Amino acid sequence: MGSKILWFLLIVVVMAAILLPDGATAQTEKKDLVIRFSPGSYPYHVSIRQDNIFYLEIENIGTQNITNIRLYANAPEGWLVDINPATLSNLAAGRVQTLNASVRPPATANKRDYQITFVAEGDEIRRVMTTWVRVEGASSVWLWVGIGIGIVVIVGFILIFLRMGRQ
Repeated sequence: MGSKILWFLLIVVVMAAILLPDGATAQTEKKDLVIRFSPGSYPYHVSIRQDNIFYLEIENIGTQNITNIRLYANAPEGWLVDINPATLSNLAAGRVQTLNASVRPPATANKRDYQITFVAEGDEIRRVMTTWVRVEGASSVWLWVGIGIGIVVIVGFILIFLRMGRQ
């Protein structure tokens, strides 16, 4: 009985040695990319009619070079986003590249949160980073409507008070 167990273990060890790759020589080649904001440079607020600068970093965290990287952004309609540089011909493994992204909301943007998606596409890889920003300095039509209604109500009370006061 004991010899059967030993033969079974010997067969398992031999099969494992034949079928499993050697851990010391096997290295998986992979492409992996990270897109993020540079530390301390995330603007939570953007101003209308101004170029708001975002500093982005692209890092190759894989073991292979990544080539033909194209960078672009998906932003709300009417927004202008310019990424510089917009293309990278090669990013070596372990390297980081800093980019400038100029974001300009239109004059018609309301004061609220908007979503911007930054995309980095290279050979056989695509990474996306989504962020939210709040527009500042936007004039809201509803603010002026509210002020107008308030003035009409005050004038109406004054006229009523003057008429009732004469009687």
